Amino acid sequence: MAEAAQILVGERRIGAGNPCFVIAEVGINHGGDEGRCAEMIAAAAACGADAVKLQTVTPDESYHPATESYRLFRGSVLSRPALERLMTRARETGVILFSTPGDFTALALVTSLDMPAIKISSGLLTNLPLIRAAAATCRPLILSTGMARRDEVMEAVAAARGVGCRALAVLQCTSLYPAPSSTLNLRAMAALAIATGAPVGYSDHHDGALAAIAAVAAGASLIEKHFTLDASAAGADHAISLETDAFGQMVRDIRAVEAMLGSSEKAPVAAEESLRDGRHRRLVAARDIEAGAVLAAHDLFLMRLPPDRAALPAKRLPDVIGKHLARAAPRLTGITADMIEELS
Repeated sequence: MAEAAQILVGERRIGAGNPCFVIAEVGINHGGDEGRCAEMIAAAAACGADAVKLQTVTPDESYHPATESYRLFRGSVLSRPALERLMTRARETGVILFSTPGDFTALALVTSLDMPAIKISSGLLTNLPLIRAAAATCRPLILSTGMARRDEVMEAVAAARGVGCRALAVLQCTSLYPAPSSTLNLRAMAALAIATGAPVGYSDHHDGALAAIAAVAAGASLIEKHFTLDASAAGADHAISLETDAFGQMVRDIRAVEAMLGSSEKAPVAAEESLRDGRHRRLVAARDIEAGAVLAAHDLFLMRLPPDRAALPAKRLPDVIGKHLARAAPRLTGITADMIEELS
C-alpha cells in the first residue's frame, strides 16, 4: 500500500508505521441511556480500543418524521450535560471519545465539547456543506465511503481540504448490514491511499471480526467496528456489532497481525542470524581427496554441516570446479577458501 500522510487524533498518531487506530463504534447502541453509554466506554477501553465513536444527531433537523431513522434517533439522544460527563468518563478510562454529527446543530455541539476528531459517515459523504463546516473547525476528519463512487470521495476530500483541512483520513466501507464478504473490496484501500494521499482504513459491517483483521493485513491504519454489550438487544446496529469478548479478541488479533507484518526490509531477524551457518548448504568433500587433485562436481556434496564447522557456501561450487586442492580433504571435510589454489 502506498505510503500516506500521518495525522494526530488527540495524542495518537495515525498512519503508516503506527499501530492501527481501533475505533469502537457505539453509535446509538446506548439507546439514549447515559449510564449504558458510560458502561460501554469503559468496556471498550478494557477491550483495548483506542477510541469510542458516537452518533450525535438533531432528529428534527436530520430526518423526516416518516423515516425509521427519525424514530431510532429520536429515542437515542444524549443531552449536552450527559455528553460532558461521558467525555470525562472517556478520559478516565484512557480512550478518545468523538462523534459523527449528523447536522449543523449537532456539529456545533460536538465542537463545543472539544471532541478531538469528527467522523463523517457514509450517509453524509455527499453533504458537502456539512463537510466544509466540519473541516473549518480545524479538527481531524475521518471520512467513511460506503455507497460512494470515486468521484464523490474526491469531491468530499476536496471540500474538506478547500477550507484548510490537512488532518484527514479515509475509510473503505460497504453500507450493507451485514456486508457479505464479496462486497468488501479491501483492495480499494490502496487505491484510496494513492488518490487521496491520506491515511486509510476500514469501517466494518461484515459479520464477525475476520474482515477487520484482514483489513489490517491489507494496510489499514484505522479500523472502525460496531460495539455492543448485547448483540441481541433491539436496535438497528446491535446485530452486526461485536460484544465485549469478541471485540477484545479482535483487538488482540489485530495487534498480533501488526507484529506479523513487521518491517518492509527483507533481512534475517536477529534470532535467525545464528542459524544461518547450520541451515545453509555448504561445500563438503564427498570422498577422500588427495592434495593436488583437480576438483570435479562428483567430488563434492552440497551439505548441511554443524554450524561450528567452516566451509564455502554452495553458491561457490562453480568457482572451485577445475581448481587444484591445496591440501588433502578427508571425506565430509568442509572445503574452505584456503584449501583451493588460485581461488579468487
